[in-house]
Amino acid sequence: MARMVLRAAGVALVSALAASAALLGAPVAAAAEGLSASATSRYVLDTKAEVVHTRMTVDLENVSPDKQADGGVYTYYFDAYTIPVPAGIEKVTAVSGGGELPVSLSGSDDPSTQLARITFPDLRYHQKRRIVLTFDIPGAPPRSDNNTRVGPGYATFVAYGPGDEGHNTVQVVAPSAMSFTSTVDGFTPAGDGDTTTYTATENTFEGGLWAAVSFRDPKRAKERTVDVGDLSLTLESFPDDEKWSSFVAGKVTAGLPQLERLVGNPWPGGLQRIREDASPSLRGYDGWFDPTGDEIVVGEQLDDDLIFHELSHAWVSGESFEGRWLYEGLAQSIAERAVEATGGTPRPHSKVSRSADGAVPLNSWEGDAGSRTADVDSYAYPASYRVMTELLGKLDDKTFAAVVGAGVRGERAYDPAGLVTPSGGRTSWTDWLDLVESRGRVTNAPKVFSEWVLTPAQAKKLVPRAAARKAYAALDRADGAWVPPEGLRDAMTVWDFDRATRVRDAVAPLGAKAAAVQEAARATGLPVPKAVRESYEEASLDDDYADLATSLPLAASAITDVGAARRTASADHDPLTDLGAGLLGVRERADGAVTALAGGNVARATTLADDARDRAGWALPLGLGLVLLVVVLVAGAVTVLVLVLRRPAPRHADVAGSRAGPAPDDLVPGDDGSGTEVVPGEVVPDEVVPHAVGPDAATEQHRVDRPVG
Repeated sequence: MARMVLRAAGVALVSALAASAALLGAPVAAAAEGLSASATSRYVLDTKAEVVHTRMTVDLENVSPDKQADGGVYTYYFDAYTIPVPAGIEKVTAVSGGGELPVSLSGSDDPSTQLARITFPDLRYHQKRRIVLTFDIPGAPPRSDNNTRVGPGYATFVAYGPGDEGHNTVQVVAPSAMSFTSTVDGFTPAGDGDTTTYTATENTFEGGLWAAVSFRDPKRAKERTVDVGDLSLTLESFPDDEKWSSFVAGKVTAGLPQLERLVGNPWPGGLQRIREDASPSLRGYDGWFDPTGDEIVVGEQLDDDLIFHELSHAWVSGESFEGRWLYEGLAQSIAERAVEATGGTPRPHSKVSRSADGAVPLNSWEGDAGSRTADVDSYAYPASYRVMTELLGKLDDKTFAAVVGAGVRGERAYDPAGLVTPSGGRTSWTDWLDLVESRGRVTNAPKVFSEWVLTPAQAKKLVPRAAARKAYAALDRADGAWVPPEGLRDAMTVWDFDRATRVRDAVAPLGAKAAAVQEAARATGLPVPKAVRESYEEASLDDDYADLATSLPLAASAITDVGAARRTASADHDPLTDLGAGLLGVRERADGAVTALAGGNVARATTLADDARDRAGWALPLGLGLVLLVVVLVAGAVTVLVLVLRRPAPRHADVAGSRAGPAPDDLVPGDDGSGTEVVPGEVVPDEVVPHAVGPDAATEQHRVDRPVG
């Protein structure tokens, strides 16, 4: 019988490697058929030498039996074994049976990975061979294509074990003071003095156990403080990466004011540190914002887009928005505008379609930056950005900030801009759709949501929503500049469209009455009383709506009356009317009506306005009467004065004796002897007769009047 010797497989591992979403490429490989492998791989981080000492012990066995075929025997053997190793390894040796085996290194499609091919004599069926492969892993410089890093106080590298399932152990040893992060959750720590050994035994793929690991010593980090306004941030970089620290400092200084402008809100606080670390990359992310630790963690890349994206999460995060796609898409949209505003170039984004692998309605995207849903994440991140671009991309910065700021503050779309309801909570996808369509005037927003965001059940709500919004808009136009009552706004906000219909039917007749109040205010130049507007906009109960049917017309009438009273009181009048109006207090009552109206006392305002107008009607008669009275009084006073001035002066007797004069019998009738003509019948004064009170007393004179004729 002839024997044919066949070389079954020159390698035990397919050497093709594919880069994954993590920092370092994960091998896509399978154990060679017919060859079993049991392995223990140990990686020891040497912080002083800044290398990782590696030792792989691999036990191989050929399990491919000889086969008889075609009149002969087929014998399978193995003469080489290939293991993926980090690129740039040094001091590579392979030992087996006390002797050294040849090792050759070659590149791969992954710049971080090489292939170490170990050759040995033919390994036939049932034969075994133990190979001990040792090498050192040095670190590559920051931001080089080779993602392996080993530096002062930090290290990031791949720990790989090539054994079969159940026969594979990977150990990673590092100082206990260093933090540990891995792409694999299966590592168990065991402390031993100053070092800790992390051990994993479960394979991550058919070809073995593959994990990217990262270590960091916080005490070795280099710190730098950046002050922007009142904000002070600490930057923590790797000790040998000053370039990263300078880059981030410059971007934070220039970008933070732009972010505040674009978000429409001041910096909210809650951030103390930005840290350079490889941990996010190991989990498939460029970075993350950690609100519990008050820090942003990013990799070594000099990416302003990334820095602004993570800073944006201070405003847009799970604390302010419900739905991962909302705050991730918004953060990227904000970051892109901030990059442009600071003179940078936004990064290109991968294209995505609704039919792509891993595609889901974005409302179904769950998890956070610490979760690992690579397939969904690779779709959802660019899809979220695309949705936000379609919704907000055409808005100018001012409108963009108004819409985003309203979402951050938790405003309701149907409330006046700037009004925040204390119980509003986080902005949901329904809130966001309403805000974008109402505040941003983005008419195709429902279509975008239907295509990218909503589940089939959620999409069914868009039809009754459209009808409700159309009816709401009609009512909003009817009531002028005011917003519809709270009862209707609340029903629209929570998408309770049946309740919205009932409330709308109750308040629809009030729209014209509300408009009449505003028209009265416009016509009179008076402001609408705050209490009157609030009574309409804050109405939420059936009794409120019933009261408004009466109170609104009364308010319109009061405004008209107060306006008329104010015009009457302030109009130009003739002097007589002004005199009467001042005495009647017309202006004081008109001013009192205005004050009462402003205070919301409609009834009092109406009473004062009516009183002012009534008094104004009496102003002219009162002014005229006063003038006439004054004229009469003045005329009387003048008459009296004239009479007093025309009275004759009295004669005075000589105190010492009588003056010589004609005797009484010689007096001529009509002549009193004084040269004055006496009219018969007129009373004339008799002569003045001195009357002595005493010999030394003063002489008192008196006059006796007597009739003549």
